[in-house]
Amino acid sequence: MQYITIVRGRLNREPNAARDLHNSIVDSVRPRSEPKGSVGHQAYADVQDPMSFVAVDRWSNLEGLMEFIGDPSVQQELGSMFEGAPDVTILAERDEGWRSF
Repeated sequence: MQYITIVRGRLNREPNAARDLHNSIVDSVRPRSEPKGSVGHQAYADVQDPMSFVAVDRWSNLEGLMEFIGDPSVQQELGSMFEGAPDVTILAERDEGWRSF
């Protein structure tokens, strides 16, 4: 089963500086997240608000995902990009006949 996290927040610095911080955070957390089941990460911006940040991450293991996002050091690193605590949503892929394309 696939799991998705959606992280939403408001950047606390101008977009180019936020991008550089984001990339350094990704470089730092990727080696810790992949063994736990992380299989992809993509960052997005609201086309009308460049200070809005959304990331979508794909996971193959719910236990690994929960362990990763519960790690205080990960929370601190990720939180350093935002004005306040980001909103994190965890979704599970529907199976058993739900059509996808």
